Amino acid sequence: MTFTIIRLLVFYFLLLIPVAQAGFCKADEGIKSGDQKSITRETPVVRWTAYTSDNKTFRYNFLENLEHINLHTATPKTGTWNHHQHIFYFKGVFYAVWDSHIRDENAAGQHGMMRRSSDQGKTWTPAEVLFPPSAKNVPAADPYPETRFQSFNGIGMVDDVLYAVTDVAEWTAAGAKKIRPRVKIGQMCRSVNPDGTLGKIFWLLPEAPEPVPGFPAYPAGDPVLVEKINTYFKQPGNEIQLMFGVGHPDSDDDHDLGEPVPSYQLTDGTWVRLYRDGGHKDAKTLREQEATKARRNYASFSFDNGKTWTIPTRTSFPDACARTNAGKLPDGQVYVINNVLPLSTKKGGRSLLAISLSRDGLNFDRVAVIRFIAPPQRYEGRSKSIGYAYPHSVVVGDNLWVIHSVNKEDIELTRIPLNELYKIK
Repeated sequence: MTFTIIRLLVFYFLLLIPVAQAGFCKADEGIKSGDQKSITRETPVVRWTAYTSDNKTFRYNFLENLEHINLHTATPKTGTWNHHQHIFYFKGVFYAVWDSHIRDENAAGQHGMMRRSSDQGKTWTPAEVLFPPSAKNVPAADPYPETRFQSFNGIGMVDDVLYAVTDVAEWTAAGAKKIRPRVKIGQMCRSVNPDGTLGKIFWLLPEAPEPVPGFPAYPAGDPVLVEKINTYFKQPGNEIQLMFGVGHPDSDDDHDLGEPVPSYQLTDGTWVRLYRDGGHKDAKTLREQEATKARRNYASFSFDNGKTWTIPTRTSFPDACARTNAGKLPDGQVYVINNVLPLSTKKGGRSLLAISLSRDGLNFDRVAVIRFIAPPQRYEGRSKSIGYAYPHSVVVGDNLWVIHSVNKEDIELTRIPLNELYKIK
């Protein structure tokens, strides 16, 4: 009975998609080429056709035989805000990484945590600190002058060694939109080794920034190694997914874009990269910014192996405006995992986490539910929201492993058998 009710709820929510699409006439216009001189062919278009207003035979799918693994349960002692999770696999070891804070998002002391598994996800090591806090870990409302915090960026492989990277930033005085501008300090890095050890922390900068008083100082990294790490993340498919406010292009309709998906490659060599919509760049307030969001992913293309990219343009791919993830299955299909309901967070946009499939990387014509209807939120906190969000994934063996947060409190990992995805027609 409960399962039938959930199916009906999903169908109801998906009925909202064409209604939301109606106001966005640019969804299928394609991508402008901008200044990319290397374009010598017609620019492709990303479309989401799993459900359209004229599709009367739409079928939604619920994946079966899934395994949900709890990696971290929020408590006041360990921190009630947990988010920005990533999952990696290297030399037989899973690495699950996320950011944690005592209470609030992007507040002083937010830092990286990690668990590992060397037996294909059956058992996991206790949670350990990957990057120690850069400032005192306190609630945002506490009177504390330092606001330095971290946002985990990802893991890169250089010379057969894994390097974890986190972005360090701080807040300044409130700006025109009544939010404090985020100021980037730099990126910290350290090796993550299969034997369970961690390398020394260093900065991916020519000179090391001054630490917050009372916290450790870390040196600048070896220039040769720093260049190798930076070069790795510039390669198509290796891009950092969680980089805030640095170098993101505006769309062709003047929307702020952020949190781009690591790019994937089409059979003709074209690279595709999706972006999260942040609303119109001329919005004066947060409310106006929220109201101008298209609730669609934007897409950019490269025809020269990532040297240049087209100006991102709105697609018809619905999105609640949270982080999206993408990749390829062993049979060549492209998948995109995101909050597919085109609704704001307050209206339940992150309540459904889905995977959309495409045979050519452009037309996503099938969708299946991974998680739906989150449990009640247990703790208050700045920027907390209900739902399953910020997916990250990796294919290992016969499974797709998807890590996500639950209400920005708990961290969970879902194992999806590839055969369940191959069944979706």
